[in-house]
Amino acid sequence: MWMAAPAAAQHLDVDALIANIDERSGQYRQLTEILQGADAARALAAFDVMLETGDKTMRETAIAAATSATDERLRARALWETLLLKDSFTIEIVTEDLDDDLRTALDTWIGPVSTWGITARFPETQCLNLYRTNVCEESYHLSVSGLKVDMRYSGTLQGSFALNPEGILAGEVMNWNSKTVYPATIQLR
Repeated sequence: MWMAAPAAAQHLDVDALIANIDERSGQYRQLTEILQGADAARALAAFDVMLETGDKTMRETAIAAATSATDERLRARALWETLLLKDSFTIEIVTEDLDDDLRTALDTWIGPVSTWGITARFPETQCLNLYRTNVCEESYHLSVSGLKVDMRYSGTLQGSFALNPEGILAGEVMNWNSKTVYPATIQLR
């Protein structure tokens, strides 16, 4: 008799968990539908409200849904909010079509994969510093404008990227010294 009681309690707990899961998944589905819906003003408002909750899952849901939304303003907001929380980002250079000389030059320069630290954030100008921290450093920063991100690291690299519908920043980077240009991406997720 004592053994049946814990089993029943566990069963009730599982049922309660499943009910809670179903309730939350329905809420997330509804919010995602608003974010990806035709009413752009409502989608932007939903994005703001979801971020203001402070809930990590709600934030991730909002950003993930907004990144692939049809409204460019919403996608731009998702891009900025994603970059704002990062401590660093990684550039991956597309190497499939590089000849041996370009590959060797790339390996000597920054390599096919390089990670760059973000040292300060300036939301009022959408600038992310890559070097100093007191003001937006023109020579060492990421600049976000809509769906476009420009990168400058003086003496080393200059790059330009645009957010594609898959949530990837795709573009190119240039070796500051040799002026060689390489196709590159920045994964946001």
